[in-house]
Amino acid sequence: MSWSSRGECLSVGVKAHVLFSRLLSIDDYWNFLGSDTVAEIGRKMSDTAYDDVISTLPATPHRHDLESTIKNTLFTQAESFLFHMSSPRDTFFRTLMYRHEADNLKSIFRYIASGRTNRDELRRRLYMSKNSKISYDNALAARDFMELSEVLRGSQYYRVLAEPLRRLHTGEEHSLFPLEMALDLFVELSIYKALKKLEPSEKNRLMPIFGVRLDLYNIYILYRAHTFYSLTPEEALNRLLPARFRVTMQALREIVRMEDVSQINELLKNRFPQYAGLFSDAMADEHPHLSMERNIKRFIYTQARRVFGDGPPGFHTAVSYYILKEFEIADIVRIIEYVRYGHDRRSAAAYLTRPIVITGGETEWQ
Repeated sequence: MSWSSRGECLSVGVKAHVLFSRLLSIDDYWNFLGSDTVAEIGRKMSDTAYDDVISTLPATPHRHDLESTIKNTLFTQAESFLFHMSSPRDTFFRTLMYRHEADNLKSIFRYIASGRTNRDELRRRLYMSKNSKISYDNALAARDFMELSEVLRGSQYYRVLAEPLRRLHTGEEHSLFPLEMALDLFVELSIYKALKKLEPSEKNRLMPIFGVRLDLYNIYILYRAHTFYSLTPEEALNRLLPARFRVTMQALREIVRMEDVSQINELLKNRFPQYAGLFSDAMADEHPHLSMERNIKRFIYTQARRVFGDGPPGFHTAVSYYILKEFEIADIVRIIEYVRYGHDRRSAAAYLTRPIVITGGETEWQ
């Protein structure tokens, strides 16, 4: 690694340490959950590191304005990191941000599928990055899937989404699942390709996060194919990422042909015990699908915490911090939703990514 690269890595690593110290505490989470209204959450956020952006909102902000303001702090921080980065690190970091564009596109897909015409509310909920090559004004104005496809022409998403968008438009396909799966596959594969272009030492530092993401992504796709969709084994396998970390292709072929989830858990327990606990824990929950998604995110969260603390500040520190920040913002948005709809707070807390409920200690897989 050159001296300029070392300086670059040290710079973003030190910056990440400063920002890490400003992440919310568990007490902050409980304080937000104890709110009676969304406006109260906004007032309480004024006493945290979000005070500078909250101050730009009215005293009683609309829920979606509050969410949008919080979400967009991700891009402000990403741009502050990118200012210090050169290729291939900046390429990898920008690729991480594709996930937020994917979330935006999925929201637009669902609006078009539902036949809604007023998109003003949706606009306020999107992640907005000045680096995006998508015209969200045009995307939100699209009346059907073919118009949206034309909006995406020239972007990195057009090639992979054009055919599933066409099939939805013509009625050959009625479910958004193939479309959203094509988008997820593109994003995850882009991240993996960008990861491989990093220097070996940086790639190895980050594999405990992104290798695990790869494994859990593939397992979860087969789980969803088994529990939600009537896919043949071949169709399900075609939706997997063409890369492996610990879970082998042979194991995935066995999983896709299993008749129930208990068999999947038994295979994981015997061959990949590091993942078995999060799966069995979810199956024992009264809301297994919510628990499964939470457990996968929490496992990655735990890996990111470990990578963040691994050695002196460096590029891995900035990346792992950014992932922790993404999870924090997703948790805040979820808390706003829980408060808005009056859900039981302790039950709500159980499904946040960050572990904040103490019920006799963390489970073994955490």
